[in-house]
Amino acid sequence: MSARLTVHFSGVPAAHLAAVSGLTPVAPPAGDSAAGACALFGLNGDDMPLAAITYTHDFGTPPPAWCARLDPVCLMPSGATLRLVELPQTPLSEPDARELFDRVSAAGVIPGVQWRFGAPHRWYVESTDAPDIQTCPPDSLPGGDVAAGQPRGADAPRWQGWLNELQMLLFDAAPNLAREARDLPPANGLWLWGGGTAPSLSPAPFDTVCTDQPLIGGLARLAGRTPRAVPESVAEWLDAPPSGHALLGLGADAAAPERAAHWLDALQAALDGGRLEAVTLHAGGARFHLQRRSLLARLRRGLRRRAPR
Repeated sequence: MSARLTVHFSGVPAAHLAAVSGLTPVAPPAGDSAAGACALFGLNGDDMPLAAITYTHDFGTPPPAWCARLDPVCLMPSGATLRLVELPQTPLSEPDARELFDRVSAAGVIPGVQWRFGAPHRWYVESTDAPDIQTCPPDSLPGGDVAAGQPRGADAPRWQGWLNELQMLLFDAAPNLAREARDLPPANGLWLWGGGTAPSLSPAPFDTVCTDQPLIGGLARLAGRTPRAVPESVAEWLDAPPSGHALLGLGADAAAPERAAHWLDALQAALDGGRLEAVTLHAGGARFHLQRRSLLARLRRGLRRRAPR
């Protein structure tokens, strides 16, 4: 039995996937990439507890109470304000990230929380008491403008004060001084976002989930599916595709033009050959469909590829 495949590209704008694939979305984008991933599992809304979901991916179980992401970022002066630079573009090494994490988590600046290290760029705080605070993801700031994403709510002033204290602890930390010496942005700030408790999800609408993305992985676990690793190549996956409906969660690097072309060509060939029943692509809240080509269209494409340049 041929499989149905849904592919979700995390952190990829709809316009980018449209450009590299030549496809037109079947509907205008609704929300962003994270909202689109949540919607695949029946989770909709404006203020998703994204920290609790990625926590479930990182630690294998949901957080016991309220938790939030407190990710290391670079805060760069820009005129009268600060500009946020996300560090995955110049990643922190595991040893450097743990040294910085240990420095801030051991300082006791934020009372009543437990710190958890999920990954070099995913740090968490847990609290039995949920604060009255609203935040926004670091990738949602217009132009990286920090002022546009300050915490709001009754508890926001206290948390902002604690974040300022933690920023001072990071300022002269050895890993940051070493990064500056190499002309790399220092991890001189922490960004609070995604707070909430783990949502209750209905059983996943997918028979199989393969992903290396924390959000998709956490959603899958909350919906009763243990995610598998992403295959090293699309050919490896297509050699023995799972039956039923499968979800493949890919990161932004898979949407780079050359890699995307490799994936899309292989999926198109599998669709044309009947090894896949249907292929749906998701990116940036938009949905795209691969269509099975006629035999004549496939022959024409093969002739064009073999024609001398």
